[in-house]
Amino acid sequence: MGYKVPGQNQESLQPILKQSRQVLCFSLFRMNEMYDTELASEIDYLFNPEPDEDGVMPREYPHQRIADYHKLDISYMDGFLWEGATDHPYTRVCNDDDHRLHSLTRNLDVAGSLFYAGLRLFADSIIEYRGREKRKGSLKYYPPVIMTFWSGFEAFVRYSSELMLITVRDISDVIRDCLLEQETVVDERGNVKIKEKNQPVLKRYAVLLRYGYNFKVLKGDVKADEYWRKLEQAKDRRNYYTHLGMDECRAISSEDVIDFMENVMMGIVRPSCELKRTLFPGIYRFYETWARLKDLQENYIERPFFKDSNFDAGYFFHCNFENVDTARFPNMKERRELFSLEDEA
Repeated sequence: MGYKVPGQNQESLQPILKQSRQVLCFSLFRMNEMYDTELASEIDYLFNPEPDEDGVMPREYPHQRIADYHKLDISYMDGFLWEGATDHPYTRVCNDDDHRLHSLTRNLDVAGSLFYAGLRLFADSIIEYRGREKRKGSLKYYPPVIMTFWSGFEAFVRYSSELMLITVRDISDVIRDCLLEQETVVDERGNVKIKEKNQPVLKRYAVLLRYGYNFKVLKGDVKADEYWRKLEQAKDRRNYYTHLGMDECRAISSEDVIDFMENVMMGIVRPSCELKRTLFPGIYRFYETWARLKDLQENYIERPFFKDSNFDAGYFFHCNFENVDTARFPNMKERRELFSLEDEA
């Protein structure tokens, strides 16, 4: 039984109640619209920060989470002379005739652009999925984020390896071959030939750190080595989409993506903090952007469309190979012929 206003005809109140509901719905719509606009504006500012009054972009600095959560010493970034400054000891001069370095420098921004693109794509997913009542959907954003972000890491390893081979003295041939993913062989006639030989990216990264920075990735300490295990887990997650595992069907959540991106970046940040030199200038900007996106995201799950399907009946599927076993997998014409033979028998 509804609430009645004393002395009022209920029918006379219906227009008022209807109008009140419309006003409430419109107000909620406007609030959501305003929130969406504010969210989009905040995310846009993350990727397009404004320079200061002198036209200079803010200097990158490690996010406090790196010190508080990961327990790393970030004080090496406190100095007035930052890495990248003209007078910094790690800023070197390239001669105008060093064409190998010129060629490499043309690819200088590739790794950072891929990291940026992965973060931007994840930011787009936050905007699209915000406020959805149903928190599950088909694969759309998260696998491309995984692939793009990992590509940034691989590009960083390749660029840094090439730079080391150009600038560092006395690198052995076996280390050079490993980093360049090649093998030097001598054929039966005594000719020296170079063949391609794929090397896992984390192996190449470990070699780069060992021979470029005298840094061992595994120190035999469970806590200290955790970052490397998480980097390997990140690689396995990326490999699921490039080498699709047929025995499993994985969903992926926004929190999974957040963890993945942090684990990839910590693979660069931890050695940087321990060595007290930034292996990849710009990594702290990416981490700061990631930290804000972490706070803005609302957990959402993407999954393959058929992940939860129960195949308890026959169904159609596409299969266009030669010499298909038609007794097991007939098309409709072959199926009708098979049933006709059975009826005749």
